[in-house]
Amino acid sequence: MKILKTPHHDLVFAEFSDLPETTGTVYFRTDINGPPGPSVRMEQAVETICNLRKHQEPGSNILIIAHASKAEKSIEDNFNELRTEIENSKIKTSLPLKNIFFAKDLEELKKLNESNKDSVVFLENIRKVCGEELVPPIDSTKTDFWQYFTQYKKINGALSCCHRDALSLRIFADGCYCNDSFISELYDITQLYTDTRELKMWGVAGAKSEKLDAIRLTEGRDDLMVVLDGGPVFVLLLWALSQKAPSLKRTLPTSIGKENTELIEKFYKKNWDKVKENALEIAKKIDNGSISMILPIDVNIKKADGTTKTVNLKDIGEGKFESIGPNSITMIGNMAAKRIFLQNGSWEQRENLDCCKAESTTNSFCKEVLNKSSKFFINGGDTVSDIRTLENELKLSKYREKGKLKELAVGGFVVHWWKYLYHGKYVPHGVNYAEIGSFRTLYMKKKEQRGFK
Repeated sequence: MKILKTPHHDLVFAEFSDLPETTGTVYFRTDINGPPGPSVRMEQAVETICNLRKHQEPGSNILIIAHASKAEKSIEDNFNELRTEIENSKIKTSLPLKNIFFAKDLEELKKLNESNKDSVVFLENIRKVCGEELVPPIDSTKTDFWQYFTQYKKINGALSCCHRDALSLRIFADGCYCNDSFISELYDITQLYTDTRELKMWGVAGAKSEKLDAIRLTEGRDDLMVVLDGGPVFVLLLWALSQKAPSLKRTLPTSIGKENTELIEKFYKKNWDKVKENALEIAKKIDNGSISMILPIDVNIKKADGTTKTVNLKDIGEGKFESIGPNSITMIGNMAAKRIFLQNGSWEQRENLDCCKAESTTNSFCKEVLNKSSKFFINGGDTVSDIRTLENELKLSKYREKGKLKELAVGGFVVHWWKYLYHGKYVPHGVNYAEIGSFRTLYMKKKEQRGFK
């Protein structure tokens, strides 16, 4: 049993040590949605599967549920990668796995589960095969999905999607055990936000507009400093600052230029009015000092003739923004000295990283922060995938062993969790179901241990 203390509640979770000595077939909800290649989520899923085999009795299966971002998309490629990782795993298990199957729908999963033993049965994208997944009915316990899986012990390894109200997460309220990564990552992101004893730097990059909401959660926090270090979200806030931050006039460009304007229009046109309002409000708060933020001092831009050039921030309008410049990386590295640094989002487009790894912004940035910070957290599937392409160049295993590098798989969930920590109103759906189910599990365990009827 693990107890997580937050400013608002003490949350209790059942863990693997609470499993019965002999456990039968289990329902395992994971999240391996992400780009192809080395993945923390994939590693965590494989580790959980191997650990489960230590608790299971002979003949038991593992029924795996996962999702793809789009309901119409198949998750078979992710399954094939997971199967390869399981087969190549060096983790020793007391019970071997005889088969690893892919089920195209719930009926096929049932048949494979009933006709095989000591097997993994992986269900096709749950959003594709179960129409109730994203719109679970009020009487969720009466669905075919619930009725079938309720008979099994249920393992929650899907923290990264626990901000959603989904049928495959609701079922955890019926009884739940959380895997090690669920508990450890929830603890890490709670500590990062609630421990105010030292200054922490938070690198924000990428394109998702929800990062604006997360930046607003740093308002009034002297211990949290935002570092804008790449992606369309940087260009968006640079535009907003040029509109609403007169105190920064000397360092800001008078215009971000036509190509950069087109860049933010491309990424944010769907919800432009809302995104624009949010960005302009953040710019005002940066200007009045209620949000602490570090801007780069130079940037790499692509000129009209296709060449790349490093220019001062004021001159960003001369071309299309690609990444922050070398002087900015050195400055950020010096400021991160002996401090915790958390990065959310990629520093540059993947094709730029793939074509010139050693000279890439990603390589330079990570080398600087790894050497100088007290601990470097990398969060998000794409961001972790980026840094892992530089596994050998950066000698990442050395930093992991020293405890200086921690790769997180929670992704965008961190924003929703920090909102809870900030406001204290609502525990995210999936976490709430995990806690309800954990209480149920722990109560039943204690009830069975009383020794009499």
